Amino acid sequence: MTSEAALAGIRERMAALRERAELDPASRIQWLPGQYRFLACPSRKKLFRQGNQWGGKSTAALYEVRARCLGEHPYLRVPAPPIEAWVICASWAQSVAIQSKFAALLPRDSLDARTLYDPVVGFRGRNPVAMFRNGSIVRFKTTNQGGLDLAGATIDVALFDEPPRSPRLFGEVTKRLLRRNGVLLMAMTPVNAGPLGWLRERVDAGEVADIHQPLTADALVPVGAREPIRLDDGTVCDQAWIDRVLSETLPHEVPVVVHGEWEMRVVGRVFSAFRDDLHVVDVPSPAGWRLHLGVDYGSRAGKQIALLVAVDDSGDQPRVVVLDESVGSGETTIEQDAIGIVEMLRRSGCTWRMLDEAWGDRLYVRGAAEKKSNGDLMIALGRVLKVAPSSLQPQVRTVKRGAGHGAGSLSAGVRWLHQAMLRPGHFGIRPRCQRLLSAMKAWDYTDTDDKDPIDALRYALDTLIFRAARYTRGARVYLY
Repeated sequence: MTSEAALAGIRERMAALRERAELDPASRIQWLPGQYRFLACPSRKKLFRQGNQWGGKSTAALYEVRARCLGEHPYLRVPAPPIEAWVICASWAQSVAIQSKFAALLPRDSLDARTLYDPVVGFRGRNPVAMFRNGSIVRFKTTNQGGLDLAGATIDVALFDEPPRSPRLFGEVTKRLLRRNGVLLMAMTPVNAGPLGWLRERVDAGEVADIHQPLTADALVPVGAREPIRLDDGTVCDQAWIDRVLSETLPHEVPVVVHGEWEMRVVGRVFSAFRDDLHVVDVPSPAGWRLHLGVDYGSRAGKQIALLVAVDDSGDQPRVVVLDESVGSGETTIEQDAIGIVEMLRRSGCTWRMLDEAWGDRLYVRGAAEKKSNGDLMIALGRVLKVAPSSLQPQVRTVKRGAGHGAGSLSAGVRWLHQAMLRPGHFGIRPRCQRLLSAMKAWDYTDTDDKDPIDALRYALDTLIFRAARYTRGARVYLY
């Protein structure tokens, strides 16, 4: 064969590959070892367990749903379509993201013309459905707000993206698969999901096949390839990259968040990145920075603490300096707490109206007649400042409300603080904040007095921690 003929053959094959990729985007995927082991596992109940956002666990699980809907699985013999599958998520926001991933995996023109997909809201309809031309159906459901209707359902495939909230829900969905000898799929990182001992027991008993993939250099080399995957900017996901991911993760979270193990392990203090020579800064109040107040009423009587925090949010990442603290001593009343906060502001040359944000904990009740709440604190502040509480701006708002708060809010805040400490010049505490400094060096993630200053700091930074996340390239991998 001449060189020209060989080149022509290569061009033809390349054109065929491009056409195939255009018709079926999933044909371009090179499966990582963990993904391959999950897809090739023949068990009718199987779990893909690994760390957050690095190995495409949801992608592999959704591909299996797709394969069974089409009746074309690369590694297993599957029943002929049509079938009905459920993809079950914990929330609507999570479901929309999963629907986007599923739509991206589908061959062109594989869906029925009546199925409408919008990248902003997902598959159209009050109860989102993806219907295939061959009659297969995928229903997207949530476990909150009554979004999971089990009445009379008989299905072929169920996928839990992230763990079921309870063994009862797991059992109910399993029953819906019995008549058709269906398949139960799970893809998860065991974090912020509540107790999972019941699921671990089923795995240990052999009821559920457990495909667990820790983050190692070999885990990032696709099956049949020699080189590891790369990020969009060309960064090679090798051992050096893994080491960077580990350094950016709180040590006690590494087992679960990075490696997908069943439980976290706290050994010593949480903030291992905190150093006196880097983070204790005796600086004047920064001019032009926003001022935030965070108040925690304490897990025990009289342990109220308030922090005044300066924030510069003008750059790519916020800079934070904790200026001062007000600590309740003994059995402080809400009036004494208010006096301490006002005195703290004055020490830093501030007035209440100079604050940009003020955040407090939920209602703290210490018995039938004693309580501390943000409303009570506003009334006490009004008395101290001799103004109507309603005229004070800002008002002390309550944290842990709305989307993204609640379960997992503690770990989210702690991770945010850890990341800030790793960025040179982005996190500092004045020497006068002795209570906070002590907690930074001692807190071991347990509910002790050392947790209260950490909570007050998280509250002060609430809007930064829980606003729409900015994606930092290289910190996490979003595969496929």
